Amino acid sequence: MGFYPSTILTRVQTLLTRTPKADLDEEIGSLESQPSPVHNRIIAHIDMDSYYASAETKRNPALKDKPIVIGPEPKEGKARGVVISCNYAARKFGLRSAMPISEAWRLCPTAVYLPPDFRYYESLSDEVMGMIRSKVRVFEQVSIDEAFVDLEDVVGSFEEASVWVSQLKEELRSRTGLTCSVGLAETKTAAKIATDLHKPNGITIIGPGLIKEALAPLPVSVIPGVGTKTELFLKEMGISKISDLQAIGADLMKRRLGRTGVWLWDVVNGVEKEGVREHELKSFSTERTFEEDTENWKAVDELVTELSVDLAARLKAAHVVFRKVGIKIRFRGFETHTREVRLATFSKEQHLIEREARTLLREFHEKKLPVRLIGLRVSELKLETADQSSMTAWLEKKGEG
Repeated sequence: MGFYPSTILTRVQTLLTRTPKADLDEEIGSLESQPSPVHNRIIAHIDMDSYYASAETKRNPALKDKPIVIGPEPKEGKARGVVISCNYAARKFGLRSAMPISEAWRLCPTAVYLPPDFRYYESLSDEVMGMIRSKVRVFEQVSIDEAFVDLEDVVGSFEEASVWVSQLKEELRSRTGLTCSVGLAETKTAAKIATDLHKPNGITIIGPGLIKEALAPLPVSVIPGVGTKTELFLKEMGISKISDLQAIGADLMKRRLGRTGVWLWDVVNGVEKEGVREHELKSFSTERTFEEDTENWKAVDELVTELSVDLAARLKAAHVVFRKVGIKIRFRGFETHTREVRLATFSKEQHLIEREARTLLREFHEKKLPVRLIGLRVSELKLETADQSSMTAWLEKKGEG
C-alpha cells in the first residue's frame, strides 16, 4: 500500500479482514469508503498477469518459477527480433517487452525462450473472458488479456466489490491456473492505474471520492495514453506528478492540449465520465506506442502480430466478422499516416488481419524514420452467421490451394 501519501495513511486499511475468501498471498491496497459527490459507479479493471508466459506455464507446469521469454529463438544472442512478452521472474533480470532478443539473452541466457503460440493464447483468452462476461451485465474487453466490468448492478458497495473480485480471481485460478490483477475505482482510468500499482496477483481499491487524493503523489507517466512526447510537454509546463496536473485549471489544460487536456484534467480529478460499454458494431482498433522509437521493422512486424491477435480475440468474443483492415503508423515527430484495404469477403481470421496490415505498412519501409506507434483497425463489421463462417473458411482454403 506504499503508493498512498503518508498524510492519509491513517485512513488506509486492508480489506483482507473483511473479505472471507480473499487469498492471503494477494496484496490488497484500499482506501476507506466515503460518500461520493460525483460518482456512484464501481468499475473493475481486470488484467491477466504476464499473460503469454502464464499461458505457457499452464500448458507446462514444469516452467513454474522459471524466467520465461516469449519471442524469436535467440540463437545464443545472435538473433534479431524482440521480446514479445516475459514473466515477472524474467523481469527481475531486467528483461521487458520490445527489448531486442539479443539483449535479453545477454541479461538472462538461462531463461526459457519460447516461440509465440497465438492461436493457443486466443483460445485460452476466450475461456477467461467468457467466465468474466457471464458474471456481469456490462462488460468491455479491450485486449486479449484485459477487460473492464461495471459492478453497479452486481454489488452494493466497494466492500462487496472486493469480495466479488476475490471470488472471481479464485475461480479464474481454479479453472485456468492463471492469476490476474484488479483495480477498483469509480472511473475507468483510475481503475486501470490502480491495477498496475500492485502486480502481480493484486487487488487495489480506490474508494468513493478518493481518486484525486490517491493519484496525487504518482508520476504523470502512470496515466494510460501519456507517452514520452506528452510527458516531456508536461514537464516543460512544470508538471511531473499528478498533483501538479491537479493544480492547473481545466481552461489552461484545454488551451495547451485541446481535448486531450480536458480528458487529462477529468482523469486526475476523478470526474472522468466515460463508462464501461460494449463496443458498437462499427470498428475495433488497437494501438501500441513503443517504449523507445525504433527503426527495427522486425520489431514492428512482431507488434503487428500481437495487435492482430488482440483484435481477432475481440472479434471472436463479439461474434462479428470484418470486411476492412486499416493501419496507423506514427513516426518520431508525430508524422502520422493511415491506410485501409477492403477484402473480397467478410472474415474473422487473425492471419488475414496480420497479412493485410503488413502489406499496408510495406510502403513506409523506405521512410528511414524511427517508428513511434503502430495501430490496427478492422471495420465494416457485422454479426457472424454459421453460413458466413463456413463460406469464409471455404474461400480461404480455396485461395491457399
